[in-house]
Amino acid sequence: MHEMKTLVSRRLAALVALVGLTVSARSSEAIPAFARRYEMSCRTCHAYRFPLLSSFGKRFREDGYQLPEGAEDPVRARRNVEPGTVSDLTTLFREVPLSLRGQVFAVGRVESKEGAPIYENKIFSYLDGGGSVARDLSFFFSFTPFPATQLHQARIGIHDLGESWLGAGTLNVRAGALMLLDFQRPTHRQISPGGPKSATGVAVGANTFTLDNTTLGLELHGRPLGGPFLYELALVAGDPGATLTDRDDWKDGFARLSYTFFQNGPHELVLGAFGYLGRADLVTEQTQFELAQRDDFYIVGGDAELDVGPLNVFGTAYTSRHADARLDGEPVSFFGGRAEVVVGISDDLIASLRYDGVTSSHDETLRRSGLAPHLTWLMVANAALSIEWRQDLLDSKSSSGVALLDLAF
Repeated sequence: MHEMKTLVSRRLAALVALVGLTVSARSSEAIPAFARRYEMSCRTCHAYRFPLLSSFGKRFREDGYQLPEGAEDPVRARRNVEPGTVSDLTTLFREVPLSLRGQVFAVGRVESKEGAPIYENKIFSYLDGGGSVARDLSFFFSFTPFPATQLHQARIGIHDLGESWLGAGTLNVRAGALMLLDFQRPTHRQISPGGPKSATGVAVGANTFTLDNTTLGLELHGRPLGGPFLYELALVAGDPGATLTDRDDWKDGFARLSYTFFQNGPHELVLGAFGYLGRADLVTEQTQFELAQRDDFYIVGGDAELDVGPLNVFGTAYTSRHADARLDGEPVSFFGGRAEVVVGISDDLIASLRYDGVTSSHDETLRRSGLAPHLTWLMVANAALSIEWRQDLLDSKSSSGVALLDLAF
């Protein structure tokens, strides 16, 4: 009982602190790290609200968090003009921005599983850091300090390689813990509080790899001559899972190509195609021997995004085949997809409707189908209050409602 009271007290204290930060943000018009550094509005890079990116925000990320024509260079130059001063230290802090994001969830379920509560609240935190620390050199990381420590992303980037021969933006390199769908719309960029079970988070059998995973690797990306084509090529380690080990030296490959129609206009249409080729030698230790089997698998899919001012429509679909993920010698194939519509009702009201679905004729446990309507009130630039209903179309008793306070500093 004492531990329960302590846990509740800690969560209430965290909630009060977050609300207090929201009030101070309203009075001081505080905005997150990137906006502070470049003295711009959050809406310069974010569409509707954080964390969904606008077309400018996507270019900003692709270019290693550098503004067009080196607009941020005078800030860097100041360190040479006034070395060792207090202003210099302030400039350095702005040069390497850190951002703290906190989320308070309240979840109510239609029917709970045995031993689980109908209602519960959760607190999540994210510490993000990133920027261009020198010309054409960038870094980014996303880390959860509590309640469960987890590293989401960590990468460094070198940009505009061979610019004098290839042109600006043609060749960029990133290395570290990468998210494969970073240039599409990854899960952490969803505007809703989470939505239904993710269609891109499907793992088959003993192979725990999913498109939502973070994986170690090396990636090349760029827009040749700054044009409408965006390519991405990556060599990654994959993810064989925590209970199994991958004994081979095989590295998986990922590729994505997209084309932007009406580039740099008020409205854009992006069409993309992607593929993943992977292999995992899954090894489990038995009492007196080891069992090793190989799962060759592939993923092929496409995506589309239409941005027409107050309306944004996004969709992705893919198919995947695993040769032996369940370690029974039988192949497994499945098809997954997501569709999302986001509407900016006003400057501070955003609504969305998202559908995720997966179907498989080989494994019924992979099936999922969910619909999630959502509404967000953007209280200030860096604070949002959201409500969402997650309707499970296969099992209505698994449906739930969510309220979320989302803050970023």
